[in-house]
Amino acid sequence: MRTKQATGTRWTGGRARWAGTAAAALAVVGVTGGGVGNAAAASAPAEHPNLGPGAFSIPARPGFDYLGEFANVKDAPEGTGPIGGIAAMVVTTHATTTSISVSGLDPKAVYIADVHSTSCFINEGSGPFLFDPTGPDAPPNAIWLTPIAVTKKGAGTATTSSSFAAGPRAKSVVLHLKRKAGALVDEASPPKLACADLPRVTS
Repeated sequence: MRTKQATGTRWTGGRARWAGTAAAALAVVGVTGGGVGNAAAASAPAEHPNLGPGAFSIPARPGFDYLGEFANVKDAPEGTGPIGGIAAMVVTTHATTTSISVSGLDPKAVYIADVHSTSCFINEGSGPFLFDPTGPDAPPNAIWLTPIAVTKKGAGTATTSSSFAAGPRAKSVVLHLKRKAGALVDEASPPKLACADLPRVTS
């Protein structure tokens, strides 16, 4: 048993155990035309209508599953095209795995996503989620999804695991533009492009 640095509480397990569990039990998330479906526990893959087969997977049934769909935020920079896709979070007693699969990205740009502390309708996700609200705005105290790998067709994916369990303050995943296409430096304040709420879909 070790001490969790972010809050001083005690915890067991950790990244190594979670990594083994995730590798052993992957299931593809299916999304229907009518909205977000349940996180699948079966091994048979299901397709997202916009992303195709095998585009997105999360560990099967370890605890609480949260799943939502991306949509452009109102204040996205001018010229931002329609962004779609899904975000998922799987929370166990000792770990959190967050994944995104996004469409409509520019393969020449650089993106980052992170978990935020409010729903998308509140200031477009408001501020970042922090395991310890008084701690630093950076991993391991924050959940960042970077790098986001983007294909030539503009499909982006990323997954990250944290060695702590995210609580109910983790409300959404926000996609930011880190570097414009053709730019040599990152944005000083990466603008929000899209947001996905994280409603609980299984328990």
